[in-house]
Amino acid sequence: MQVERTTLAWLRTGLTFVVGLMVLLRLLAHRSAVAAAVCAAVALPLAAVIAVASWRRHRQAERNLRAAKPLPDGVLQAAFTALALLAGAIGAVYVLLM
Repeated sequence: MQVERTTLAWLRTGLTFVVGLMVLLRLLAHRSAVAAAVCAAVALPLAAVIAVASWRRHRQAERNLRAAKPLPDGVLQAAFTALALLAGAIGAVYVLLM
């Protein structure tokens, strides 16, 4: 149950990331449509990869729990957190400079 809640929390976080990205793209599209398209082409598939990787980690964690093995490490969550911080920093710089 704890693994499932953690996975759902990460999926919600990923969804929040995508929504924030859409807001950033909307703001960026006013300045440069090309930059917004490039940003979307990079970030949206990346968000999909993160969601799929989170789901796979969930399935692996459930298998490990049933087999009494250690849970997977937190590398995925650390990478996702770093990505979210980077996106937030870029958004903050954009808002402060524009």
